[in-house]
Amino acid sequence: MGKGRGFTLIELMVTIAVLAIVAMMAVPSFGNMVARQKLNAATRELTLAINQAKSQAALMKTTVAVCLNRTNTDDDFNKDKCATALIPNYAALDQQEVQNTRVISVQIDPQVAIESTSAEMILFNDVGSATTAETFSFCKSAQNRTIEVTRLGNVRQVAGAC
Repeated sequence: MGKGRGFTLIELMVTIAVLAIVAMMAVPSFGNMVARQKLNAATRELTLAINQAKSQAALMKTTVAVCLNRTNTDDDFNKDKCATALIPNYAALDQQEVQNTRVISVQIDPQVAIESTSAEMILFNDVGSATTAETFSFCKSAQNRTIEVTRLGNVRQVAGAC
């Protein structure tokens, strides 16, 4: 009879123990990666929305608002609240048309903390300029990204710590 093939029980247990140790070292960095991805997604979504609003305001020759929606629930309610706060003469306009074309709602993960120089809203005028310079700071698990919007509507991202 030839030698048996396969693993002994001890070899299998040692392999499983080594894999468990490696997995325990990887889990914290995986958590940091997930937090970093949520932070990157939030900043990317807001940057895209700001650039879209700037372009749309200049193309349509009208004001366009960007509002952050942190509830992840009723997008239409958030758009109505945003339009009421920012769009001039909103009550006299076709409100559904305004919500569809002049209000951009950005969904932000509720676990990402936001600090803003305004009420988490920004308005672009008919030439694509922001009515005021704004700063949005996003923080998640000691990681920070800051989005700065100038009066001309230029967007700049800066990384930092919370």
